[in-house]
Amino acid sequence: MFIAPLLALAVLVPDPGTPKLWEQEAPATNWARTPDPEVTSDLMPGFAAQLDLQGWAIVRCYQETDGHPYNCRVVEERPQGLGFGSAARVVVASGELRLGRVAGIPMPGEVRARVRFRVEDEAEEGGWSGPEPSEIQLKLARQIVDRAYEDGEPEEDNFLDGLDYDRRAVVQAWVDELFVEVRAERREALVLQLARLASESDLRRLLAGDYVSPPDMDRFESAYPESKAAKAAVAELRRRYCERYSCDASEVKTDEAGGR
Repeated sequence: MFIAPLLALAVLVPDPGTPKLWEQEAPATNWARTPDPEVTSDLMPGFAAQLDLQGWAIVRCYQETDGHPYNCRVVEERPQGLGFGSAARVVVASGELRLGRVAGIPMPGEVRARVRFRVEDEAEEGGWSGPEPSEIQLKLARQIVDRAYEDGEPEEDNFLDGLDYDRRAVVQAWVDELFVEVRAERREALVLQLARLASESDLRRLLAGDYVSPPDMDRFESAYPESKAAKAAVAELRRRYCERYSCDASEVKTDEAGGR
């Protein structure tokens, strides 16, 4: 079944599927194997991604003689409080370093890297381009979503992902205030999304509890209808957040040794 992941991914923002990418800065000779961007893109902090807040962090790690970084620590991050530093530590530690050698023997040492997190521009992305569902598909999809809601509304635990805990109470209060209309319309949006993605036959199989292969992520995200209420709520949430906390991601000038 793919109704469970559908509900799990249906967070407050109806179109959160913009690719989350990172870029690392370090001398090319430092890396024997750079971190895989397709894997580490998942480490983009969720709250920052929802609000389209970009950031970066400088990380310093020790390097063992097997080339793997360890005991990574954050030297600097901007903006602070969004989880960019913690994510960058994992990014750098997932790579493999090219070691210096003395008399042919690999030597341990340290490495310093800057990791940038960004959200790709959505300007060229389109909405749903497939056929619209029939009344029967919509009816079946509504039965599936209603059944999924019997145990309560889907959780939104990942919405504040990466955000410092001492900020969460403030931000959660804003979310509860701003997203009332968004939550109200989400159930209907899920019905339409599911009806767009699944054929009548697949919907009947889902109702029967059978497995149906999920669609690819691009198709999954494009099937969710655009929500003006959600965009307005996100814009206001971002305004409030950046007014109270810093969203400044400007670069910091550092010397070769990593100092200010």
